[in-house]
Amino acid sequence: MAELKQLTVACMCGAASHNFSAPVSSLPLPTHLCSCDISRRISGSLLTSYVDITHGLDALKPHLSALTPYRSSDILTRHFCSTCGTQMYLEYSHDGHFEAATGTLQIDSSDDVVDYKAHIWTGATPDGGASHFITHVNGNQLQRYLQEPGENEEASPDSPSTTIYSNETDRAPIHAHCHCKGVQFYIHPPNEASRTAESPFPDLLVPYHTGSSANPQNCPWWLAKSDRYLAGTCACTTCRKASGFDITFWAFIPTVNITLDAADREPFTRKKYWGSIKTYRSSSTVTRAFCGVCGANVFWDGDERPSIVDVAVGLLDARSGARAEEVLAWWPDRVSFEEDALNTGLIMGLRDGLKNWAGKASQDEKDALIE
Repeated sequence: MAELKQLTVACMCGAASHNFSAPVSSLPLPTHLCSCDISRRISGSLLTSYVDITHGLDALKPHLSALTPYRSSDILTRHFCSTCGTQMYLEYSHDGHFEAATGTLQIDSSDDVVDYKAHIWTGATPDGGASHFITHVNGNQLQRYLQEPGENEEASPDSPSTTIYSNETDRAPIHAHCHCKGVQFYIHPPNEASRTAESPFPDLLVPYHTGSSANPQNCPWWLAKSDRYLAGTCACTTCRKASGFDITFWAFIPTVNITLDAADREPFTRKKYWGSIKTYRSSSTVTRAFCGVCGANVFWDGDERPSIVDVAVGLLDARSGARAEEVLAWWPDRVSFEEDALNTGLIMGLRDGLKNWAGKASQDEKDALIE
């Protein structure tokens, strides 16, 4: 008989879990990083990934009683935890097999269990999304497919990795929404009011474990540039468990710049949770918000900085594409909590890829000025 490896997946709160076995000969399990519109809208992430957990005809299917189903297309139904919002499974209609989100694996390291092969559905967003952030994993180049792997052409290696914005139409409010549109809001470009937000520490910029992250002068770190908000990536354990995916993509937005209507200038703090939003208290000081219908990750909301929230970037419907560079400036110098990475190869690929992307983006800006 084939040697088997026993594995477990679970949501953040532990209400949903499943044990499965995979033949050792099949490891590491192949997966792809998906940039499709549906994946971004149901997760809030720019990249989602899953592995098959139903190896063999006699494989047990997971219990779904603690989960909320969401049929995102005719092809499959997605299942997320009704309590904490973790995206758990894809259930395929044609044969009933299940795949689990890679961030739900309950192991110390997934480097020997998960193998990232390629980017898929990069053509679903004009800017190629975060596929530009990760070009290699463990020294292996990731192919970038416009749609499904092997069935569609690859994205051009010369496709632009950043876009320059200058006119007023690029400064319009950006609509953000989950897939079912039970959660919708607008992010307005930075203004003078953006500087009135307060934060006792600069998230992302300074490693938390160094103990030197205080911000006594309240420097507006959330404004990476005068006209754009800071955005970045996180590999921390709680974000991974809450979302179900190895990487979360956050934008740091003052609440005064978020409204529920494009023309409504009322700060959303008066209606902080609305529509189909559900909340889960992931720590004594943090509330996480997700859609109770489709499961999309929406906000990280910390008690210590109530005038700023982390917004899941995958919800933004920016004209430029998934990276929303009209209003966001991506931080390339570090991946927050990279030391907590479940898959070291993936996160190191992200760390190196971000720096390479930033260098290319800087050159593109210089070339645009010359032209």
